[in-house]
Amino acid sequence: MELLTLYTEEELEKIQTLETDALKIIIKICEKLEIEYFLIGGTTLGAIRHGGFIPWDDDIDIGMTRKNYIRFLEEAPQYLPNGYFLQTPYNEKNNPYYYSKLRIDGTSFTEYCNHKIKMHHGVYVDIFPYDEVPDDEKDNLKQFDNVQKLIRLYSLRQSPDVSMKPSTASQYLKAAIRRLAHYMAYLIPHDYLCKKLEEEITRYNGTGQSAMACLNFPKRKTEYIKIVDLYPLRKWKFGDVYAYIPNNYDIYLKTHYGDYMTLPKPENRFGHKPYKVNLERV
Repeated sequence: MELLTLYTEEELEKIQTLETDALKIIIKICEKLEIEYFLIGGTTLGAIRHGGFIPWDDDIDIGMTRKNYIRFLEEAPQYLPNGYFLQTPYNEKNNPYYYSKLRIDGTSFTEYCNHKIKMHHGVYVDIFPYDEVPDDEKDNLKQFDNVQKLIRLYSLRQSPDVSMKPSTASQYLKAAIRRLAHYMAYLIPHDYLCKKLEEEITRYNGTGQSAMACLNFPKRKTEYIKIVDLYPLRKWKFGDVYAYIPNNYDIYLKTHYGDYMTLPKPENRFGHKPYKVNLERV
């Protein structure tokens, strides 16, 4: 098994600074265009529990409803300052992610599974779309399963490598099998898979469901919130930034994490450094 490579304090601080700068740009553009956004996942948890980043965390996650997400992808690029790139499944078709990232030029933050892909690998902020999901439990499970199958297929098509560098015979065998499956999946047209994913994910939009979710996450109802708990959005301090979070953050975070105010054990408080990192902008 590959050994974990951990950040130095200086590296983690630099990553968090770069990402905070990118967050400020997103907020400024959203305010200009009157686009709603909200912090999600560990970023919301960090805001509530720590007043900023979870001390060992290395990413920022943002959510937008589908309507706002589409507007942001269409209109934000013209307002981006030099040195930033809005990466989407549509403008960089080698990209293995079926969501979007604001990338920072001149940096690199590359996972092993993506290190051979020709794409922008810069430090980033994740931007996820949120869609209505069915209240009916059977329909909810069916939609989630359908989306996850498509996302796994999309990821297989886009990325030829396993998640960690192989070091044993069995791992090299798994890597070879993965690469063979990738070549087979690559026969499926990129645009066709994107269309099928969008159709399935947005199937229930506009049908009056009571909750929204981001279906990119592999655990059902992880990124899930009742619409009445999401709105009205409220501003909260995140480091030296004030950003929107779900109004009823307590219910949202309990849904996501359970007892979210309890810190993990000290031995689990670390960030896993990716395969290649360059934090000095060139």
